[in-house]
Amino acid sequence: MRRFRSARLAAPSLLCLMLAPSAISQIVGFVETFEEGPAAWRNGGGTMVLEWSASGGPLSEMPFVSSTFDLSNTTPGGFPPVVIRAQQAYGSSGGAYVGNWLAAGVTGVQFWFRHDLPEAVTVTGRFAGPQNFPGASTESAIEVAPDLWTLVAFDLREGSPDIISLGGGTYAGVFSSIANIQIGFVVPSELAGQPILGRFDLTEFAIVPAPSAVALLLASGVLRNRRRR
Repeated sequence: MRRFRSARLAAPSLLCLMLAPSAISQIVGFVETFEEGPAAWRNGGGTMVLEWSASGGPLSEMPFVSSTFDLSNTTPGGFPPVVIRAQQAYGSSGGAYVGNWLAAGVTGVQFWFRHDLPEAVTVTGRFAGPQNFPGASTESAIEVAPDLWTLVAFDLREGSPDIISLGGGTYAGVFSSIANIQIGFVVPSELAGQPILGRFDLTEFAIVPAPSAVALLLASGVLRNRRRR
């Protein structure tokens, strides 16, 4: 268990940072901190392991991973591109997140995200089994401003408005066998097709239920439990 040095963060972000995994199961307790490297997470095309930085995350000592994506071939209203992915076939995070999320009691995921595009973006997600189809597609409820670490969370409970499609499958069918995770973004219409190479950063990917951050802080006296992968 690690205690963080104090840092100046906005109050809502600090409250979100206090969220810690419950001990419901090994899957729910998983947090990818990237402390030892990129953990076999890859870029959107799956062709390259992510770039790793030892520090510079939401708190200065936090490591993070990065990917780039060229907007040149995007179109207004096109399918959101994937920029970061974890897959069972790649050995991402040693497969610690792989399995039956329904049985594990998973209700959502959260992670810190940053980008350097000139416009705010909506972050997307996709969660699927080993064959990568069907999958649940999600959109965040907030936009992420440029150059600002922002905590993004997806509510993955059945019926959640964050889940915009099940890809022709069923909720139970998708979330009873999760092996692949994809993180992307909705391309702003004014940026679509532009020769812009965007950079996308991610850290502290956590699979969690929905605990009370305040209750956890009072009970434990720490900001988070972190599982090193």
